[in-house]
Amino acid sequence: MATINYTKKQVNIMLVISIILVISGLYIIRLYLPPLVSLGVVNFGNVFGYLGGGAIIALGVFLKPVVTFIRGEIECGHKKQIIVALTVIISLLLAFLIAFFGTLSSIISHSEKTATDQKTVIVLGCQIRGSVPSGSLIARCAAAAEYLEEHPDAVVIGTGGQGADEDLSEGQCIYNLLTEKGIDPDRIYIEDKSTSTDENIANAVKIIEENNLSKEVAIATSDYHEKRADMICEKNGLKAYSLPATATKWSRPTFFTREVFAVWAQLI
Repeated sequence: MATINYTKKQVNIMLVISIILVISGLYIIRLYLPPLVSLGVVNFGNVFGYLGGGAIIALGVFLKPVVTFIRGEIECGHKKQIIVALTVIISLLLAFLIAFFGTLSSIISHSEKTATDQKTVIVLGCQIRGSVPSGSLIARCAAAAEYLEEHPDAVVIGTGGQGADEDLSEGQCIYNLLTEKGIDPDRIYIEDKSTSTDENIANAVKIIEENNLSKEVAIATSDYHEKRADMICEKNGLKAYSLPATATKWSRPTFFTREVFAVWAQLI
């Protein structure tokens, strides 16, 4: 292969692009770091962020060799193959980005409150550390308690079983949190057998049917989780309205990104 030469202007342009790519990749990784650093959270959301940021950094670091390889292949008479390969790569990347941001847009739109006067509230369970509820579960219960205070004729179902590292079920923890906020225990139903969002809602449906409760439900969960909860409710014959608990600012990139893949999995 012949030596590939660059003008000073071309070298400077590639250097600027490389710096921009490296800084962009580092920034993306930085967005996804807080849940890992503060809580040790590792999921599809931040892993995707780390891989995406790392790929951008790698492209920045190796930009000149990549450009040199492409130019060399073109000069060796492989222009058609290079064009086809780049077209396929760019097309796949664009298709992924369109699907990703289209799904993300739908998740964001579902994160706004739509619950108005629904008589049944479902609080979706979330992690408990021993007997200590996570910040997310506390926020979900706070959103539900506020709604229940404004709608005294509504009842609530707290959902979630007991994990291996939990001292009580998530459903019982929700009951405790709501009663501590002054919600009448007679208004609270407990579902304490489920191990996933699908089971949370499927088991809640049994309680709804057994007690002749309204199937128009307000779903109290984290804002990023409302889209998927709505999909599962529809599958189980419920009409869902969002009653979101706003996720902390530092956790939003990780969990909103994770939900994109979770929604895709739910569709599959």
